[in-house]
Parts: sequence; structure tokens; C-alpha cells
Amino acid sequence: MAGRYRPLVGLLLLAGVIASPVAADETGPTRVRLTTDQLDLVFALDGASPVAWRACHPSCALADGPSGTSVRFTGADDPPQARLSLRGPGPAVDLQRLRFTAAVTEDARARRVTFQSDLSGGRIRLVKAFEVSKEGYEVVMTVRLLGADAAAFMTDRRLELDLEAGHDLLPPPATGFAAQLERVQRVVVADGSARVLGDGDPDPVSLRAGGWAGVRSRFWAILLRPDQAAALAPRPGPGVALRADASDGLSWRYTFYSGPLERRALTRADPPLESMLFSGLWSWLRALSLALLSLFRGLTAIVGHPGVAIIALAICVKILLLPLTVVADRLQEQVNATQARLRSGIDAINAAHRGEERARRTLALYRDAGVHPLYTLKSLLGFLIQIPAFIAVFDMLAEDFDLYRASFLWMPDLSRPDELFRLPGCLPLFGCYLNVLPFLMSSASLAALLRFRSPVLTPPLVRRQRRNLSGMTLLFFLLFYTAPAGMVLYWTSTNAVQLVIQELRRLRQRARVE
Repeated sequence: MAGRYRPLVGLLLLAGVIASPVAADETGPTRVRLTTDQLDLVFALDGASPVAWRACHPSCALADGPSGTSVRFTGADDPPQARLSLRGPGPAVDLQRLRFTAAVTEDARARRVTFQSDLSGGRIRLVKAFEVSKEGYEVVMTVRLLGADAAAFMTDRRLELDLEAGHDLLPPPATGFAAQLERVQRVVVADGSARVLGDGDPDPVSLRAGGWAGVRSRFWAILLRPDQAAALAPRPGPGVALRADASDGLSWRYTFYSGPLERRALTRADPPLESMLFSGLWSWLRALSLALLSLFRGLTAIVGHPGVAIIALAICVKILLLPLTVVADRLQEQVNATQARLRSGIDAINAAHRGEERARRTLALYRDAGVHPLYTLKSLLGFLIQIPAFIAVFDMLAEDFDLYRASFLWMPDLSRPDELFRLPGCLPLFGCYLNVLPFLMSSASLAALLRFRSPVLTPPLVRRQRRNLSGMTLLFFLLFYTAPAGMVLYWTSTNAVQLVIQELRRLRQRARVE
């Protein structure tokens, strides 16, 4: 008889192990801690809210070593995260002041902590639970009010949840171009798209059930998704205040995403979250950035390091753009030939005439030669048709999480300027560090200019073109001096590839002549 019940007893014992309260080293008199591979949360019994919220990629074990990264959405200097209050007639009821009891359970999918406390003299029971996914960056919070007086207590009251960016999410100081990238923004993801909320909007923003709202930095985000319709109330600072609808009843459920802005992690949590990637681009440019991201991931898998993959990406993009480059070069050659053909006539007009007479005779020269006065825009058109690819590449490199804290050669972080060493003082637009890559980028560009030869341009026109392109090189140096090292490495590699192609063309032309 006893043997018949052994399987049942075994199942009951297994269930007891799985659903039993957490071990003693994970709880204490005032704190409860839940950890998974990607998340580490510490809850205070006063308020039953996370006082420490850490996310890791690819895991916290690797983040504690040299091969991973992490961020604290809530740290020692931050207020508790996901703070709850009840808004209605009279003063708000701050649920953070309550003292809770806690019980922790887990199963194969998640770890849970359930908090309970009494409201209104013990006539109402507040139950607050957090479920931390064992795979991924999702945390589900449920809030329930129990008791015969709960419905009357909630009359004309609404539950409000505050989500705030911790200090670790705030970007480091940046100057120049980098300052445009390092920002913390309030975002809403709904109806298949992501949009940034302005800081000065005084009106509430409605959020449908299933929509996401929260804050994001360049590489990390913490967002929440209510199961019911809600409204984002105006609040100062980098954060969101979500006010539940009045008809929500006595229970509420919120899903948090607290993790990297990385395509696979976002898609796993909820496919619409992927719209946060490259959200500032037009749809067709965003599609191009996503395609380049897939190419870059493939190159990284082949060569084994993102720094080398950036160089390989520059070569691949140069090859893919070769047809457009041929068109641009052909248009530039046409402009150069036209300039050389008209140069003597224009010089004669400039020497003999001024003012309106000079303009009239110049237009007559263009008309007699069958040339449009705006013919030089042809070369600009050849450059413009390549700009979408440049924008897509740079946006992809600016937001690619794989570059975050990835070192390469002397560069400690490809998502930041290379910062070889600190300068004695700080300079406007240039910051406080010596960045070497912008000098290498400009050197490759200047070398290509100095080695440039044209069979149709006269020496004065060659000097003029070199002068114009040198000014553009200086502009790029100023623009990219404080840019992330990954961006500058890409542009340096592109200039180096252009120099090599130019020299190969010269050698081929010399061989034909000989």
C-alpha cells in the first residue's frame, strides 16, 4: 500500500521545495532579495518596493567579471523604484509608508515575492507581488486590495505609480557631438511605434492597455506596461507617473522591462519594443539601419570582435556602394571637365568686367557652351545619393549595444571617445581628453587629397578642389572629435579604403600608359 503512494509523496515533496519560502540568505529582517541570471532586485519591507534594481548583460555572473555589463536602475542614492500612492480627495495615501510581511516562492519560470499589509485600521488588506522572470528582463507586479471595505475605500481614488531614472542611468558628461547621443528620454511605445515625450508637456498622455511607457538612455531602458488603460501624468525630471483609470476595480497588473536596448532582448519581451531601436529615423532609413545591424552582427560572429567587425563593415559598405560611387565619380568627372573647358573664358570675364556685366557675360558664356549655370550641383548629387547609407551606418553604430564597453586596441569603450589621456585642462567643444582616432581619420582623408590627380583639371582647379575638400576634412574633424570611437573607427577605415582604391586606380592608369 505504501508503495502505491510513493510517486504521489515524491511529487508533494517536490512541490513543497519549489513553493517553499526563500532560503535564509536571501531574506532578512528588513530586506528581501531576488536574483536571476539577468536581474538582481532587493526589496525593502517598508513600502515593499525595490531599493536596488540591477540589470546585467549577458548575465550578472559575467557582469561581475570583465566580460559583461550592468546598470543599476535603482541604487543607494536613489528613491525606491515603482513607488505607489493613492490619489483622490484629500491628501494622497503614500503606500510606501506601510510595513509589509513577505513570502518568496519560485517555479521553473520565475521567482516571486508576495508582500501583505493592512490599510484603514486593518479592514483592508493590500497584497503586492513581484514576479521576476528567470529568463529575460521582465518583472510583473500585481497589486490587489482585499476586504469588504475595499470598494468603498477606492471610491474617487486612483492608483498612481512613479517610475524614475536612477543615477546610474544618467549619461556621463559629454561635449560636442557626443552630447547629442548621451541623453535620458521619456518614451512611449504604442501602436507599433516609439515616440519621445517632451519635458514641457503639461497635459496627461493616454496610454492604452498593452502600451509601454518609461525612460531610456542610449543603451538601457526601464519601461512598464499596464494591463489596463492609464494616463501619464505630468511630472518633473526623467521619469513617468502612471495614473490608473478610475474603472480599474481593485486589482492592477504591470509588466516591467528593465534591460538593454538590444534587439533580441527587446523582441523576446514584446516585439513592439523593437521600435525603440533607431526610432528617430524615417521608416525606410530605419529598415536600412536594421539591415546593416544584421550585417554587422554577422561580421562580428565571423571575425570574433566588434572592433575588427567595424573595419570589415567599412569594406563591405564600400563594396555595396560601389555602383553609387561609380555614378558619383562619373558626375564629378563631368563637372571637372566642364570647369576645365570654361576656365579660360571665366578668367577672362573676371579680369575685364565686374558687377552685373560680369554676371551677364558669364551667363552668356554658359548659354553658348550649352551648360546650365547650376551644373556644379551634379557633383553634389553624386554625394547626396550616398548620404542615406552614411546616416544609417552611423545611427546603427551609435545605438548598437554590442559596442557598449567593448574595448579595442587602446580604446577602452567603442561607444565612447577613445580618450587616450586626460588633457591639463578642458576645451570648449573638444572636452578634457586627447582623442587619437579623429587625427588618424583626418590624416587618411588628407593623404587621399594630396595624392589626388585629375587628367582634366588644370593645376589652379586642382588646388581649389583640394582647398574645398580640406575645409570639409576640418569640418569632419570638429564634428567627430568627441564622437564615439566606433563611429570614428568606421570613418577612418572608410577613408583608408578610399585611399587604397585611389592608389590602385593610379597604378592601373600608369600601367596602361606604359
